[in-house]
Amino acid sequence: MIQRILAILIVVVFITGCSTTRSVPKDDRLYTGSDIIWKGKKPKDYAALEEVMDGKIRPKTNRKFLGMPVKLWLYNLGNEPKGKGLNYLLRKKWGEAPVLLSQVKPGYTGAVLQHYVEDNGYFQSLVESKVINKGKKKASLKYTITPNHRYTIKFVEFDVDSSALGMAIREVSDKSVLKKDENYSLDRITQERERIHAELKERGYYYFVPENVLVEVDSTHKGQVALYVKVKETTPQLALMPYSLSRVIIYPGYTLEKDRRLQNAPTIDFGHYRVADPDKIFVPRVLDRIVYLKEDSVYQLSSHDITVQRLMDMGTFKFVKGQFTRSLDTSKLWAEFFCTPLPQYGIQLELSGNSKSNNYVGSQVKLTSINRNWLRRANRLEVKLSAGFDWQVGGKRADQVNTSGYTVDGEVAISFPRFILPFIKLNPRTRYVPRTRISAGYELLSRPDLYNLNSFTIQYGYLWRRTVFLDHVLNPVAISYIKPSKITADFQEILEDDPTLAQSIEKQFILGANYTVNYNTQMTGKPHTVLLTGNIDISGNIIGLFKKEEGDGIKYFMNDPFSQYVRVFADARYYMRASRRIIWANRIFAGYGYSYGNSNSLPFVKQFFIGGSNSVRAFRARTLGPGTYQSQVSTYTANEAGDIKFEMNSEARIKIFNILQGAVFFDAGNIWLQRENSEKPGAKFRFGHMFPELAVGTGIGLRLDASILILRFDLAMPLRKPWLPEGERWVIKDIRFGDPAWRKENLILNIAIGYPF
Repeated sequence: MIQRILAILIVVVFITGCSTTRSVPKDDRLYTGSDIIWKGKKPKDYAALEEVMDGKIRPKTNRKFLGMPVKLWLYNLGNEPKGKGLNYLLRKKWGEAPVLLSQVKPGYTGAVLQHYVEDNGYFQSLVESKVINKGKKKASLKYTITPNHRYTIKFVEFDVDSSALGMAIREVSDKSVLKKDENYSLDRITQERERIHAELKERGYYYFVPENVLVEVDSTHKGQVALYVKVKETTPQLALMPYSLSRVIIYPGYTLEKDRRLQNAPTIDFGHYRVADPDKIFVPRVLDRIVYLKEDSVYQLSSHDITVQRLMDMGTFKFVKGQFTRSLDTSKLWAEFFCTPLPQYGIQLELSGNSKSNNYVGSQVKLTSINRNWLRRANRLEVKLSAGFDWQVGGKRADQVNTSGYTVDGEVAISFPRFILPFIKLNPRTRYVPRTRISAGYELLSRPDLYNLNSFTIQYGYLWRRTVFLDHVLNPVAISYIKPSKITADFQEILEDDPTLAQSIEKQFILGANYTVNYNTQMTGKPHTVLLTGNIDISGNIIGLFKKEEGDGIKYFMNDPFSQYVRVFADARYYMRASRRIIWANRIFAGYGYSYGNSNSLPFVKQFFIGGSNSVRAFRARTLGPGTYQSQVSTYTANEAGDIKFEMNSEARIKIFNILQGAVFFDAGNIWLQRENSEKPGAKFRFGHMFPELAVGTGIGLRLDASILILRFDLAMPLRKPWLPEGERWVIKDIRFGDPAWRKENLILNIAIGYPF
């Protein structure tokens, strides 16, 4: 061990001792970056201004990893290559040539910075540059900005004529983004041109573009500007008149090979649109709720966008191309949408990490057969088969059974591209297709050497979204039938000693509804993104009003008891891209379940669990908690669950090479019971004691990113054990990496597919 540490230290000293200027030419210097100096008081929006100015400075310095120019070091370790070999790899593949001072153009960069501050109201600004030499071979740049006075807006005048176009612009002038006394901004002027363009497109001005709007700036008003919004005199006549639609035609089976035949094919008239589908790919009426452009109506940009987006969101088309042409009557447009269909049938194989709210299964393999146009109505028929597992190595007693669990499940689901509601027709005006989904499924949850749990589920629900970030899932009908099987004699003894566990795992119905809302900005690719999820799940509330208690005090449905509970959880995730190679990922999870009536606890499949490869990784799955409780039985069977859960996770994900990633992580959390349980002292939730009772763990990980899947290895160890007496729960002082017994008990290797969150 000591020899390895010494070897690592030698390598670190060798690398850090490499000169960053070894390959810098004799009469040049290594460029180390630029600083911006703002003379005078900084404005309130300086942080935003500075961020943009930093992004405009060129060239960029040599890239760094953890603050070190590793690529430059590698480049300097090599020599000019004479062929393939180590020098070629160091200079051409792994390394990065030094960024030189001679590559910097201070005059050009200074002019770029000056234009930017002028665009933000500093019309009399001055930018100066200066080279700062550092030692013999390094240099940086300093740009000093003297902003002087910042111009504000004195007034905004819409200087338009009395034509229909001019009147339309004047009518929406109250929505202007140019406001009196605000700072002058070229970006704001651009936004105003885009706003006017969008408003006019809603009124039929199809050929009008933002460039047709002119904003004249008069800066002779003692430190303020007057803005005059006009329509350019050179605007084409086509852009000055509104248009209505004479034809709206959809071609749902378009391909390049069929282009001419389709355009000459007869159409079916549905009143406000027409369909040309000679191959009868769809039942024609399927597009009724998709097409928002209407014949003999004024063209609207929003209706155009909704139509295109909904055609794509149906999930049956690969491409959608809209084409607008003028009819012989110059005030009429002919709208055509050419839709190239996806293959009707498909098969998907997914390998992923699967983190359920109860954290029961760590990774999952799923095979799905898809029919994208079932019954020719754009209905989506899916048949799914999947298997999941949760695998941990280490941290296990010699007498402990296998704590790893696996699931096998299947599902048949039909998704209709509309809301199916009794008595009413609902079609919200959004860019996304609302859906009705009906599903039936079976899931087997197996715990080797303990039991199997069979779950049969039927759901009827609705899926919709208002924006690209926000989506909703409401299942007003969610029925499950839970039936245990293959209960071993050892586990039966445990059930006899724990009535609460016995009730949670008994044969029962779950008759209720659930609602989930998601807000996800990850697809934006921005440096800061979030994924927020909220869920409420209820069972037995309505049927419980009509069913009477039997002699044993229990209400039954089809000769089996049904669960009564309310369960909610919130899951908040935040991701920050610190650099091209580092992502900081965080999660906070909080869940609460309240059982009543028929139930003393949540059903087993609805309870919260903790520990495992997607949770607090320093503790084996389902051996932690509830609260400060720990027993030899729970350690043996690994079957602890709770009604309440709180968990926090944070990890830094570091890209080492193309397919290899490293990670450093920190986890904390626990579960608790809603009610006091004399068999489990310390398990009841007490709000003021929540944080002192959290288990804490940390560790490092390696992830192999093979594009189609991410194989994850996370090695974790505990830092705090909540079952120990107060004052002794932190176990950092007890860490003994050299002790085999300590390693066997405390080091846990989590093996999974996909990220933990």
